[in-house]
Amino acid sequence: MKTVLKVEPTALYRPHLLASQNFGVDILENEKTVDKYIARGKFQKVKKKSRGYRLQTLQHSRPYLVKKARTLLEKMAAKFATDTKSFFVVSSVTRTLEDQCRLRKVNSNASLGISSHNYGAAFDISYVRFDHVLKVNTKLEKALEKVLDYYKNQGKIFYIKEKQQSCYHVTVRNF
Repeated sequence: MKTVLKVEPTALYRPHLLASQNFGVDILENEKTVDKYIARGKFQKVKKKSRGYRLQTLQHSRPYLVKKARTLLEKMAAKFATDTKSFFVVSSVTRTLEDQCRLRKVNSNASLGISSHNYGAAFDISYVRFDHVLKVNTKLEKALEKVLDYYKNQGKIFYIKEKQQSCYHVTVRNF
């Protein structure tokens, strides 16, 4: 786990990491550190289902985000629902370093170093799963990207399209 902390982020990913570190959350090493932020009211639970999104069953992350990230996820989802009458699927939320190391064993796309997921300020949205249907839907994918661009242009998020995992990695900025 210590080697994870030594890996330098790529130039593309560096802004995500810096943004996620602006919420006053120390890197989440394990479940205890997550519980500490929940107890302090710093993390809010992400609902399994809300207007515009569904949370898939999480295996390597926890359904919590800093308040601004959860609020923005809900706004993005509501905008997507208004634009499309559909919902997207959130596939990953907050991860501890322990979660990250476990995930790395099954997903080579998972960050070798620390991730913005390790600060409770990031989530992944599938771009091949809409309305619980797993298949490419170019129209809905474009609509989702339009919503992401809208919030990116407002300076509220950064996002990266991950090819291997078929998701958008979204990091919320502390605007």
